[in-house]
Amino acid sequence: MSVIDWKQRGVGRYEPDDRAALDAFQRAHFGAEAIQLCPDHFHWLFEEPPEREHEGPQLWLCKRNGAVVGQQGGIPFALKVGERNRRASWAIDLMVAPEWRLRGVGPALSETHSSASDLAVSLSMTEAAYKSYKRAGWLDLGNVPTYLRVIDPLRCLRVSPYGGGLAKLVARIGKPALATASMGYGLSAKLLGVRLVEIDRFDYRVDDLWEAASPQHPVIARRDWAFLNWRFDTTPQADRFRRFYVMRGETVLAYVVLRVDHWKGEPVGVICDYLARPGWLVAAFSLMTELARRQGMVALMCRTLNAQAARPLSMMGFLCLKNGLHTPTRMMVRPALDQPELAGPTGDPKNWFVTVADSDMGFKGLGE
Repeated sequence: MSVIDWKQRGVGRYEPDDRAALDAFQRAHFGAEAIQLCPDHFHWLFEEPPEREHEGPQLWLCKRNGAVVGQQGGIPFALKVGERNRRASWAIDLMVAPEWRLRGVGPALSETHSSASDLAVSLSMTEAAYKSYKRAGWLDLGNVPTYLRVIDPLRCLRVSPYGGGLAKLVARIGKPALATASMGYGLSAKLLGVRLVEIDRFDYRVDDLWEAASPQHPVIARRDWAFLNWRFDTTPQADRFRRFYVMRGETVLAYVVLRVDHWKGEPVGVICDYLARPGWLVAAFSLMTELARRQGMVALMCRTLNAQAARPLSMMGFLCLKNGLHTPTRMMVRPALDQPELAGPTGDPKNWFVTVADSDMGFKGLGE
């Protein structure tokens, strides 16, 4: 049976009357405690995004005999590709009931979602979703690396999921060398008059930052005030995030969003999002590293795809874990059939700027 046939036989956009059937499906396949079942999260995620559509939430369901047998969610966003803005969508929460898999449901849901935007993008997908997207012709961009800055080697190694090579490397570097490097970069930033300012909420100043910082990144999701306010200030999880401006005088040079998670009882700083004017990334990360050291964190982590950050972070002592902490964070893209010109720029991972703030990667903390 073709995808078109399945579209005609039960794949449609979510409507309020589907709530009971969707709850039953999600409870059975995501678990009774899943975030998908939280009403506040659902409202924020599907009904409040800055790029939300008039047609309704980007959530498509496949129903058979009144029951939901599959779902595909999407988070609409504005994607800057070169100098143009494109309509794009993060593909999230693809799930098909086991008895309906390999019967066309997954491809029909995925095709419906990807046809609604110029470009569909998936991050950190399940193995089943990865195989489904691969069969459908999505472009595989590889993995989003995790950068790990060890701050307290002994405490970090005690809770680290890695042994062997990482343990030997950290032991060889040692705490004094790491602390010296951190303080050196931090001192350089301070000598330039740069300071870290914690804020309660984002404000209009990030619009100026976006205009100044975005041209250096060929492909990047829009990070203006509207997006940051939605993603971090109005989310039901807003109190989990700490927001910082990196400033010199009255100018915002960068912003950083930090979440402090606990791994096996030890605090780990997770940089969920950041954006810096050209030349100021090192200052931003050095000040955050010093903050993490002063506040007793064992390590600072940042999962990001940013070709311009790889060398500076390495110089600052960040270890690049290409396969992440536990499993690889895969990334795939699918240009719409009428947008073939997007395959070139968006199919090259070196063009992308990605952080945990993109898609649904940052919804769960370490160990959740």
